[in-house]
Amino acid sequence: MTPHHLAPVGVLGAGFLGAPLAESLAPRPVIATTRSGRSRAGHPHITSRPLDLLDATPAQIAQIFADARALVLSYAAGPHQDRRQIYLEGARRALEAAKTLDLERLIYTSSTSALPDHEGHLDETCTQRPLGERGLIQREAEDLVIDACERHKIPWFVLRLAGLYGPGRGLGRIYRHDPESPLAGDGMQATNLIHRDDAITAIRAALAAPAHVSALVHVCDDDHRPRRAIFAQLAAAEGLPEPRWQHPPAALEPTGKRVDNTRMKQLLGVELRYPQHTLAP
Repeated sequence: MTPHHLAPVGVLGAGFLGAPLAESLAPRPVIATTRSGRSRAGHPHITSRPLDLLDATPAQIAQIFADARALVLSYAAGPHQDRRQIYLEGARRALEAAKTLDLERLIYTSSTSALPDHEGHLDETCTQRPLGERGLIQREAEDLVIDACERHKIPWFVLRLAGLYGPGRGLGRIYRHDPESPLAGDGMQATNLIHRDDAITAIRAALAAPAHVSALVHVCDDDHRPRRAIFAQLAAAEGLPEPRWQHPPAALEPTGKRVDNTRMKQLLGVELRYPQHTLAP
């Protein structure tokens, strides 16, 4: 039997997050897929395969990942793809394939958009659903994953990722704005972000978790400063004047939801490399 730490891993969606995740798993063999079959990950331990979730049958998906003992679903909707189709129909096909595999773990990377826009800190016990379609689709996909894994006795993690940033996707790209125009609102909405490398740390910790542990986990950093503060930080770094907002601050503290990361730290043992939003790569 292959030792657990060398058992092959399937990464369905080797993009901004999945490609460096695949690279980080060396020397563990990885089967990584993208729609084109071309992945940013180029290490000898990685086998790249083309896979379009909406074109492939469950049997074809299962064939690609036949040797995998863990499967990470980290795909994202492309610019011209229907979100409901890719996240729900895509999840159904992947899960139909997963039940035929000899999996020791399945990990689904979801989004904190699955949480409602409530005031204050929200942890994993929050049962209320969001109002927007984007979040509802994520929540439905989570339900599909959890239900299928429970029925087929596959240990699982659903990792709700906050907004991803990192190399090639810096804070400046996330918070683009026109310096000539005032920004909407008062800028006091709390931020919920996670550096790509810390997200990878969380996924690796989930892969290494004991087989009896399955859980929904929020993956977010400690920094919930309001957008007003982040925009000011970016402007100062670029030598630009501080952005203007349509309205003055209506509160002293950040408003809106703040994603709680206690379970990530306690259950997965994640120590954040970037606990605060940073301008570093």
